[in-house]
Amino acid sequence: MTTPSTTELLADLERARSIAVALEQENAHLTAELAELKASNDPRLRCLLVKAAPDKDLYVGWSNACEMPAGVWSRETALEYGFPPSRLDRADETGTSSHIGDGAWDDTGFVAEQRGWLPRTRLGEYAVEYLEGDRQAAYGLLEPFEGESEVRK
Repeated sequence: MTTPSTTELLADLERARSIAVALEQENAHLTAELAELKASNDPRLRCLLVKAAPDKDLYVGWSNACEMPAGVWSRETALEYGFPPSRLDRADETGTSSHIGDGAWDDTGFVAEQRGWLPRTRLGEYAVEYLEGDRQAAYGLLEPFEGESEVRK
C-alpha cells in the first residue's frame, strides 16, 4: 500500500474545499427559497413591504386590499417578525418588495382607505401616526382626490 503524496493530499483538500463552498452556496439559496415560501404562506406577511425613504431604517407594510398600513418595522424587527431578507433587500434597492414596482421609489403614492391620496414621501410618517392611533394626524397628511376639495373623513 502506498502513501498519498503531498501533491495528491493537497489536491484532495482543494476538491473538498470547493465542494464545501458549493454546498454552502446551495444551502444559502435553499434557505432563502424556504424563507420566501414560508412568508408567502403567512397571512401576516402578505402585505407590500415599502421602505419609507432610502436613508431611513423604516419599512411599512402596506395592505393594498385595505388601503392602509399593516405594520411598521426597522430592518431588524422586520426580520424578527418573519419577513425574508430578500424582500427587505428588494425594498432597499427599489423602494418596495413588489416584483412589479408597486410602491417603488418613483411611485407617486397610495390611495388611503378611499379617504384621500397619500404621497409616497409621507408614507412613513402616515403609517406611524396611523398605527399609533392618531388618525387625525395621519389623515392630515393626505391630499384630496382629484376633483375634490378636502380629504374624506
